[in-house]
Amino acid sequence: MPFEAAARIGTHNDKVFAMSREFDGKVAFVSGAGGGIGLAIASDLLEHGAYVFAFDLKAEPDALQGHPRARFVQGDLRDSAQVQSIFDAIDKAHNKLDLVVNAAGLCFFERDGSVEKADDAVFAATIDVNLTGAIRVVRASLPLLRKAGGGAFVHIASVVGLRNMENIIDGGPADAYQISKAGLISFSRSIAMQYAREKIRSNTVCPGSISTPMTADIYVDPRRTAAMEARTPLGIIGLPADVSAATLFLLSEKARFITGIDLPVDGGLLAKL
Repeated sequence: MPFEAAARIGTHNDKVFAMSREFDGKVAFVSGAGGGIGLAIASDLLEHGAYVFAFDLKAEPDALQGHPRARFVQGDLRDSAQVQSIFDAIDKAHNKLDLVVNAAGLCFFERDGSVEKADDAVFAATIDVNLTGAIRVVRASLPLLRKAGGGAFVHIASVVGLRNMENIIDGGPADAYQISKAGLISFSRSIAMQYAREKIRSNTVCPGSISTPMTADIYVDPRRTAAMEARTPLGIIGLPADVSAATLFLLSEKARFITGIDLPVDGGLLAKL
């Protein structure tokens, strides 16, 4: 599905997923909320009653502007001081934090590849955002989750972090991206065990082929879109709304007995491999 079509139904305003005011009074942080999956998650949390602190390197999206329970901060996950500053602001405004979503992601696609193709700069930049950025968020947010008496992390990883895929797009491997997402999955499992007794849960959502602004250049090519649809058992490209639905479930009290898992949202791709 082209990105333009996906964008029209990229959040749950169309009632794809109804969780009536599940998050009333909850305070949430969402990185990567400037577009795509992060924006869908932030929008859905707002729709269901949460206060949302949204963070992205990009400018504030129109969908969040003017919302009384949304605060957008433009910043860089690679800067520890900038990351800490938003959690200081959350502490000042609410004196707690309940929900943390690491949805920021970076992939160089054509510049990524095998370890021989991708240079050090590609590996360093990808890992710094996708993995180390999430680590910075967790480190800064834990004191506020403790103030709330517990909470939940959801990290947006990828199916390529769960299973080696020789052909992530259709031009070969993307080792930097795959390594960063595998590291994120391992990190999530580690903190799930470390903080379980403090009632802090941690899970990942692992998308397959999803139509987002980051992948727009891929799906503009009908041949690539057809190839992705053909390799996915359900025969379609997923939407940000699909990933958001899984994320909101894992953040909710419905998932109170779930921690340390990795939930594929991939149209059946992993089951096929």
